[in-house]
Amino acid sequence: MSTFEEYLYIDYENVQDIKLDVFKKTIKVMIIVGEDQTKVPIDIVQKTQPFGSAVEWIRVNGKGRNALDFFIAFFLGKDVATDRNKLFIIYSKDTGYDPLINYLKKIGIKAKRIVSFQELCQNKAIKVNEAGIEKVKESLIKIAANKRPKKKSSLTGFISAQYKGTPKQDIDNIIEDLFIRKIVYEENGIIKYSLDK
Repeated sequence: MSTFEEYLYIDYENVQDIKLDVFKKTIKVMIIVGEDQTKVPIDIVQKTQPFGSAVEWIRVNGKGRNALDFFIAFFLGKDVATDRNKLFIIYSKDTGYDPLINYLKKIGIKAKRIVSFQELCQNKAIKVNEAGIEKVKESLIKIAANKRPKKKSSLTGFISAQYKGTPKQDIDNIIEDLFIRKIVYEENGIIKYSLDK
């Protein structure tokens, strides 16, 4: 048994925005990196060093879509086998993890998937740009489903066109809000939409 209360598995192929201010001594963080990810920013690695063994960078072999999913499922299963009464969190915007999460919950294991580090800030209210979300939703509804942006980069471009002159950080925040509200989600690397939310 470990002293950690939570285990966090970061799918670094899917999400690279690591917010160190939400790391705590009670959380074990595993950042899973694919073999093709050769450009991990050194400043992020250096900033995680003071956390010692509580933060672990794990490079895995395997290429192709969803390659990291299987490794994360393996590490999670290994930790559940030794520490099943803890909370297990996967940080990824990919809904492919949801069947695993649902199964774990069904057998009494506390597990969840988050799409934003904001969801780990329990004592901070998640600030959501309601007007921005509604404007983007209205614009997306007007577009035929097969013409909507399919990659995060094209969604960023689409929203930037709606908000000309808006700083990139504000655009990123709107996208984050869309994911948190599950209006936008990712499935096998493709952006999907649930615009009735």
